[in-house]
Amino acid sequence: MPSPLSGALTSAAAQRNLAAGPMQSTVYPPLDDVEALDKYMEEDPSNIVQVLPEIAVALERLCLGYPDACRDVWAHLKPLLLNRRALMVTQDPGERSRPKSPVCTPKPNKWVNVHGEEWEDDYSWLNDRENPEVLDYIRQENEYADKVLAHTKPLRKLLYKEFVARIDENEESAMVTLPDGWKYYSKKVAGEEYRLHCRIKDGEEEEVYLDENQLAATDFADASCFRVGVLKHSPDCRLIAYGIDSTGNERNTIFFKDMVTKQLLDDRIEGVYEDLEFGNDCKTVYYTILDDCERAYKLMRHRIGTDVTLDEVLYHEEDEMFFLSLTKTCDGNYIILNSAAQITSETRFISAHDPTNLPTLLFPRAENVKYTCEHHGKYFYILTNEASKNNWLFRIPIPTDADDQKSPEELLELRETVIEHRDFVLIEDFEVRRNHLIVFERSSCVQNVRIIDLRSDNFNSYHYIGFSEMVYSLYPGSVNEEIADLTKSTQFDTNILRFTYTSFIQPKQVIDYNMDDRTMTVVHEETVGGIFPYDMSMYASKRILTTGWDGTSVPVSLVYRRDLLGLNMNPPQPNPVLLHAYGAYGAFVNPIFSASRLSLLDRGFIYAAAHVRGGADMGNGWYEEGKLGKKPNTFYDFCSAAELLIKEGYTVPSKLGIYGRSAGGLLIGAVINMRPELFQAALTEVPFVDVINTMFDPSIPWTAFEYEEWGNPNDYDIYEVMKTYCPYTNIRGELLAKGVYPHLFVAGGMNDPRVAFWEPLKFVAKMRGERRKWRRNLQEAREKAQKEEGQDDAGAEPGIDKTQEKMIILRVDDAGHGGNSGQYSYLDDLAFEYAFLIDALDAPAKPIYPGLQGPLDAALSPMASPSLFSPASTYSALPHMVEYPPRLAGLSIQSLRDGGDDWDSEMDGDRSRRSMDRPKGKRRGKDDLEEREYRSKTKGDRGQNRVFQWVANLW
Repeated sequence: MPSPLSGALTSAAAQRNLAAGPMQSTVYPPLDDVEALDKYMEEDPSNIVQVLPEIAVALERLCLGYPDACRDVWAHLKPLLLNRRALMVTQDPGERSRPKSPVCTPKPNKWVNVHGEEWEDDYSWLNDRENPEVLDYIRQENEYADKVLAHTKPLRKLLYKEFVARIDENEESAMVTLPDGWKYYSKKVAGEEYRLHCRIKDGEEEEVYLDENQLAATDFADASCFRVGVLKHSPDCRLIAYGIDSTGNERNTIFFKDMVTKQLLDDRIEGVYEDLEFGNDCKTVYYTILDDCERAYKLMRHRIGTDVTLDEVLYHEEDEMFFLSLTKTCDGNYIILNSAAQITSETRFISAHDPTNLPTLLFPRAENVKYTCEHHGKYFYILTNEASKNNWLFRIPIPTDADDQKSPEELLELRETVIEHRDFVLIEDFEVRRNHLIVFERSSCVQNVRIIDLRSDNFNSYHYIGFSEMVYSLYPGSVNEEIADLTKSTQFDTNILRFTYTSFIQPKQVIDYNMDDRTMTVVHEETVGGIFPYDMSMYASKRILTTGWDGTSVPVSLVYRRDLLGLNMNPPQPNPVLLHAYGAYGAFVNPIFSASRLSLLDRGFIYAAAHVRGGADMGNGWYEEGKLGKKPNTFYDFCSAAELLIKEGYTVPSKLGIYGRSAGGLLIGAVINMRPELFQAALTEVPFVDVINTMFDPSIPWTAFEYEEWGNPNDYDIYEVMKTYCPYTNIRGELLAKGVYPHLFVAGGMNDPRVAFWEPLKFVAKMRGERRKWRRNLQEAREKAQKEEGQDDAGAEPGIDKTQEKMIILRVDDAGHGGNSGQYSYLDDLAFEYAFLIDALDAPAKPIYPGLQGPLDAALSPMASPSLFSPASTYSALPHMVEYPPRLAGLSIQSLRDGGDDWDSEMDGDRSRRSMDRPKGKRRGKDDLEEREYRSKTKGDRGQNRVFQWVANLW
């Protein structure tokens, strides 16, 4: 079964979602507006692939309704059908030359490092974003990416149409009723990039109190990025504070708006990080700011109506390895300040009722000990990993003035265990209500929710919420950050737990669980549109185990379409597979639903998520086994997962693609160096690939903070381990030149504060340089061997077959760590990446709709041109694909090489890279379609914040 509440939409909002039916597409003009449609086709002729199915339906209806029109319809179609063979010949892709790839000149740069070793980095000059040569090289790479994948434009148009068809362009979030009697929610608007934030009261009309689209089009029209990074409501509902990130660097400008007068206040606060809380007097605001290394290092207090230059510094974190985070307790009584490194933290509390209160130290930092704090009644409830493999929960009386004379050790003697440590259970998070303690647990990759009744003694009265799936994900509250925050502040005095449930096959459900009568109500469910209704019974998910190099069992979660699983066919056939992992910071790779991913599954893909060491999918011990000196375990686990998928017959190396972003991009870079022959395509976004150079430079943002994750290379043992896996320093030029490496697509962001733009830039530049150098070396060796006495061609080193080389593609956008913003512009980029994967893996260009494929349907699919990525061959189609006439099916992007590759020549540019008819959406810092960022307001990684994990998992 899917979720325990599949189809159980019981709220009014959910019923409206169901009743709304399919949404009108905003992708192209309606057929009855021929003038607009003609203009749309003139802009880009490949737009025709989006409209063809509707044209076919319109012609069919015309013929059925007006039989006399049949002759005229045929008279117009006949010449096109007769001429289509000629069109295919005149546009033979076999005659297309591959564009010349960019050349980045290496500039020798050598020095002796702290270990006495000579070190060189010939592409270090690319670090300078002000250098015109650097900017020109980025331009060339972006142009090349457009040109080398130009033949996939019809496919990208088709994918984009599929994406938009599946999303609810007018989707509303769950509602939350605040003390002022208004119900608050946010919604999308068809054709608009950003959200509206609204409220409604019985008998009143809907009120839009924040229109992101209006802000983006007016006050921030010239900004390179637009993202609402902060949105908080004062306890009396009179004020809102919203922060705008206009560059993608996660520094917000805070504005305050009076909800009664509808006017902005004069207060403006610049450079604020994402943590902001109102005091309970509704006039005091607490926030954190960033230093030059993008580290939240100061806690500030502002009084509404006063000069912001007079704001009080309440705490200054001077240790460069520690990062501040700010939260408010569930009951709203305290503001908790956490100062944390990767594995060590320190906790302070401030009374939310006293605008003059100063932070009080609750737990001083102790190495390798972390604390998470909540408040209930007379106690602070504390989650810690102190002296434990995973973690455990205790409570301690709230310190009083009399306790000021007590040492921390004496205060800890007062603690009372709530949940003891268990080696096999990780407590991820917890919340409190007036009468309940809610504990989110994880054991062997499976999440559970324990409900403890606080009205009983000894914490022994509890139950677990039951779920029928084995591969699923849970998140406290709602995915929508604003609604999640409001839910937290309004549900303390209730017996309701709100959480989000999703799985690979179950669209996201926001559920209100009654902790007393143990009943569930779905208050919101993700609506999935499309050409045909989404039927989750067509899809299946499961979890399998692979064996790591040291005998450790590593879980791998799979999702696929049942009827397209090649293992079930006779004879069995390999599927294209996309294997994803992260493996850092103790983050989880959670199985969540993605409407966009259906475009892969409906083309026969299997999507696999490897729960490798370095994450905490199997507990904190799992994390410890994939960090510092044990970091290589992450990469070995991933390769073991790939080998299992091949060994068990799910796929073959020529059909295996891999994906990772941020710290997961390090994984991708490492494994393609270690085992390039295992993979056919690799896609990575904002990858952390220049590990050694970055970790040697503490002036780079996040470096010192991350010594506890990767290690400090000044430590010789750590340095020696880093040398074995650093992607940038382990590129194997000979194998690149021989075509052993997979096709590679790399995406970067110019304004990324977590992974600097130069990391992907240098990585690609060095790969191109090493490949050219080794092509020359191999050619010279061959010529030399042929000239030696007694040596003939048969004994010489094989010649350079450029048709076996794989493509290297780089796109660098004017964006932050998360890519583009808006519900449409993000889909544009996703279509580009999906098209790369489909093309590189020679997968079907057209989705396979069960029982509805036929010659006409196939003929109306885009006639995808053969691929440049591999020698000419026909895709080993799944059985029901073979049924169609080859001339009509056009289901596979076949491949060929013509040898026109990039022999040390400069790029012949003709135009700057443009997005594919992208609406004018700003660049993004973290937000995107489907509210994919489940935010926990934790410190950052090169992906640590759960916002970025939601981004990766959604893929």
